[in-house]
Amino acid sequence: MIPLRIYEHFDLKKSLKKIGGISRRTARRFQDMEQERKEQIRRQIVSLALTVVFAAGSVVTVMASTRYASVTLDGKAEPVMEINSADTSAILKQAGVSAGAEDVVLRTDEEGGNIDLTVKTAKRVFVSADGSRQNVLTHYGDTAADALKKAGVTLGANDAVTPSLMAKVESGMEISVRRRYSVSITADGKTKDALVWEGTVSDALSQAGITLGTQDTTDPDVGAAVTESMKIKIARVTYKDVTSTQPIAFTTTTRRDSSLDAGTKTVTTQGQAGVKTVVTHQKLCDGKVVQSSVTKTEVTKQPVSQVVSVGTKESGGGTASGASVGADGTLVDQNGSSVSYRRVFTGRCSGYCTGTTTSTGLPAAYGRVAVNPNLIPYGTKLYICSPDGGVVYGYAVAADTGGAAMSGRIVADLYFPSYSQCIDFGNRTMNVYVLG
Repeated sequence: MIPLRIYEHFDLKKSLKKIGGISRRTARRFQDMEQERKEQIRRQIVSLALTVVFAAGSVVTVMASTRYASVTLDGKAEPVMEINSADTSAILKQAGVSAGAEDVVLRTDEEGGNIDLTVKTAKRVFVSADGSRQNVLTHYGDTAADALKKAGVTLGANDAVTPSLMAKVESGMEISVRRRYSVSITADGKTKDALVWEGTVSDALSQAGITLGTQDTTDPDVGAAVTESMKIKIARVTYKDVTSTQPIAFTTTTRRDSSLDAGTKTVTTQGQAGVKTVVTHQKLCDGKVVQSSVTKTEVTKQPVSQVVSVGTKESGGGTASGASVGADGTLVDQNGSSVSYRRVFTGRCSGYCTGTTTSTGLPAAYGRVAVNPNLIPYGTKLYICSPDGGVVYGYAVAADTGGAAMSGRIVADLYFPSYSQCIDFGNRTMNVYVLG
């Protein structure tokens, strides 16, 4: 059978119509054949279309039942793979990825049954801060800042971190924190603020450009750890020797002079102070003396002793038996001190130890003596010793009335605490000085 397309191509239908010997019946037959061919082609097209539709449906069904997984290890994506199991461990095994106990596995289940796994491997790093070193667990993608946070280390505004906070962690990485503090330093009369690294006071001073002398001191001590807002004070310590001269007091000696009336005295040799040179070793803090000690003393001029002649010559007359009255002057007491007196009575004195209360109401006691109040009023301050200074009763006060003194037999009756002392003293000539 000649295909219809050949007829159409060569336009045979027109040629047939021109052939005179062909009947209309034959022409109609050719038309029927053409129609049948067209129907056959239509049926073939429909059949092919149905075949395509059924085939596409089968593909969709197969695709709907197939699942895929993607695995990313430390930022690197592995090839997408078709999976039969949704178990995480099975997927990782199929992908050839091994996750350790400290590794992090993140899973995302997508719509349609596909699975996305992200694996971040563990990175052990070391964080050193505030004198300690910690072993810290981190993971791929973490930064030094994340490691510090996990270590519980908080940074101050002036602290420094090595490496930088944004540096990605690597296994065995050393991350160190250096603290920096704001302190004030007072030295040489001035105070200044300084920003210094962690360490000791000595380190801080070095960073601030301040030099300590070998004897200088600090508060706090140079070995103390620096802290925020610490106040550091420096005391400059120096030493020096100071030489000075000091006077040496002269001494006074007395000697008896029988050519002078008893109770009188005269300076026969004027005393002169000596001079000594003293070397003092001084410790100074910021210019002020805080400690000193004498290291050397040398006498450069000897003192001259003063000599006082005391008269012992007895003079006739007086107000009591054997008593005489001298003019005012100066005496030297048993301590070597010069004492002024208004007058002196020289005469016999005795001792007593009886009685408990004096005429003035005061308790009887050593230094409270009995006198003639008409001659020596109560309350008068006295100094009593022998004319030659060999026997000294000492300072006294007129506080009692003496019977023998009232009769003029003695100048004063001297109180002693015991009878034996009275016996030892006896009855002897004494000078009773009335003090000014």
